[in-house]
Amino acid sequence: MKKLLEPLWRLVYPEACVVCARRLEPDRRHLCPACTESLPWVGEQACPRCGDAAGPYANTTGGCVACRNRRFFFERAVAPFRYEKPIRDLILQFKLGKRGSLAYALGDLLCDFLAQGGLSQAVDVVVPVPLHWLRRVSRGFNQAELLALEIGWRFGVPVASGLLRRRRATFTQTAFSGLRRGMNVRGAFNVRFARFSHDGINRLFNWAQGSVPVLGKRVLVVDDVFTTGSTVNECARMLKEAGAAEVLVATVARTHRYTA
Repeated sequence: MKKLLEPLWRLVYPEACVVCARRLEPDRRHLCPACTESLPWVGEQACPRCGDAAGPYANTTGGCVACRNRRFFFERAVAPFRYEKPIRDLILQFKLGKRGSLAYALGDLLCDFLAQGGLSQAVDVVVPVPLHWLRRVSRGFNQAELLALEIGWRFGVPVASGLLRRRRATFTQTAFSGLRRGMNVRGAFNVRFARFSHDGINRLFNWAQGSVPVLGKRVLVVDDVFTTGSTVNECARMLKEAGAAEVLVATVARTHRYTA
């Protein structure tokens, strides 16, 4: 239905660039040519483990200098963009400016990236990083869930919106760095029954049957930004404990930790 109605909707309400607000030509989506050129792509030379941008001569065997000595419970993390303008501004408007509609544009960019890398065919279920209920009420939505729903809709993969629960409120990760980020989220999540969302249909997972929705599955954890990876790593740890065979991580952007 979304695909069928979109041409008519764009005829009545022409789309504007989400960055500069210029009116877009009918053949363009979300971004004008100038703003598209300004996107801070991570690039092909990225760490195969944590997804950080790496120099052309960097040794990424076993990870890059940002992650080589860290223990990850996920197999791989990817992100199309560095956390720089204009993507950084869009993400801040998205979650802090409460512009939930930006999930469509940011989700589309992330989906294009996942499709080009073949990752859309490598997962069985999509799991968003959860917000504590107090923060969700304050914000009005969970930005990670909106992105996950875009991925699920685009690739026909079920989204387990309620699988992970943030069992306690944590301080915002921007207040910490390095080891303290990991300590801040340690034990903050648990796995519970999941409400699957797919093609607009909500299906209640029957926990009483004794099945675990991620048992033996390849799981894609979705969030907006990867900084040190502490939050998604803790989510991956809980999913592995619940029986996930493999955990991948996808975010719209990631901070660049090192230049080597």
